Amino acid sequence: MYIVIAGGGEVGGELARTLEKAHEVVVLDRNPQAKERFVHLDVKVVVGGATDPDALREAGVDRADLFIASTDSDEVNLLASLLAKGLGAKETLCFVGKGGYVEVLTDPRTAEILGTRIDKVLWPQRAMAREIVEVILVPGAVDTEVLAEGRLRFVEYRVKEGGPYAHRLLSELPWPEGVLVVGVVRDGTFWSFAHPEYPEVILEPGDKILFVTTLRAFPELEAYFATGRGVRRVMVIGGGNVGFMVAQELLKRRLEVVIIEPSRERCEWLSQELPGALIIQGDGTDLELLEAEGLQEADAVVAVTDNDEKNLLASLLAKQLGVGKVITRVSRSETRRLFEQVGIDLPLTPRQAAVRAVLDYLGPENVEHVSTMDENIELLEVELPENFRPRYLRTLATPQVAPVALERDHRVMLYREDLEALPNDRLFLVVAREVADEAVARIVG
Repeated sequence: MYIVIAGGGEVGGELARTLEKAHEVVVLDRNPQAKERFVHLDVKVVVGGATDPDALREAGVDRADLFIASTDSDEVNLLASLLAKGLGAKETLCFVGKGGYVEVLTDPRTAEILGTRIDKVLWPQRAMAREIVEVILVPGAVDTEVLAEGRLRFVEYRVKEGGPYAHRLLSELPWPEGVLVVGVVRDGTFWSFAHPEYPEVILEPGDKILFVTTLRAFPELEAYFATGRGVRRVMVIGGGNVGFMVAQELLKRRLEVVIIEPSRERCEWLSQELPGALIIQGDGTDLELLEAEGLQEADAVVAVTDNDEKNLLASLLAKQLGVGKVITRVSRSETRRLFEQVGIDLPLTPRQAAVRAVLDYLGPENVEHVSTMDENIELLEVELPENFRPRYLRTLATPQVAPVALERDHRVMLYREDLEALPNDRLFLVVAREVADEAVARIVG
């Protein structure tokens, strides 16, 4: 496919890196330095504005199979999408950050006026907020995802120095019935249970253990890793779109929420929209303010300003004061690993959700990218076709691919070596991102 991406920043850059191997990609960005940023990728870069018709023509929008508007301005993305469709782009995807735009653009009356000029509106911040809430609600977990309409749960825990699992042989650890150990992540590399060296893996501090559990077994697994009381009080640093949505969901679950936001105007708006939250105007990196507002009493801290440095500093202060779980928004992929190395429990970026949404849009209808962990591990749901040749799950496993469960006639089954996959089953896979497409093709091909 010929794909034009407007905006080479956080989201657009990751999309270009993901798509350039399988598609002809053009990045349109107004910053002249964009050419240097993408020099290592097989993409064409056009310098110009996303709403400039001449720049759009130079990028070849008239022959584009797909136009993706991913600048940091909702208004620019909306206008660029309309212009691109008018100039001949076959399909347009538009990223937005404000929920109001999503509501308006998905309203049938708006769709009738605009026709089919914007094929899909994507809201990655919403997916990010939901992921943050899920992780907060599972004590000890650094990532979690619900599968099979709530009947299975994926969960990831980090091995801690001095904890019960450090320096122990992973394959010999006992786990509750209904719990599958998917594999381990070490230094960003995923080893599935089918890796030849898996039986000899001795867990080290910083390793992450991946599990899939039944709904019944999940509370028992939680107890293996839970320490102290459950989550009752959460401090959110940054009252923007993500911070607002996180606070909104936590309040629904009757948690105590404190929001630190520097803008007086935004604080007034938050106070009106979130009457159950305590809204504090101030700097989230001001240690005296944080201590005065009870940061040390928080069970979790969420730092989601639009500034990586402020998020990192606020998170480090929270860790220093003994907060058990710290979740941080990260814009640049090169700093994500740094955040983990200094002790941040879960560095997240909206572009993970953005890439999943685009891959699902481009990919075959029978494959859903459910989640991305550590930026390089995919959780996939694959509907096996009618012509699928029945195979035992053990034959589908590789060192980087773990078939973790099947869903058949609304019944879910965890991996067993003698479990056979059949046509029309739903197969859940945990797979290293670089081999995801190859793995799916090998299974369903």
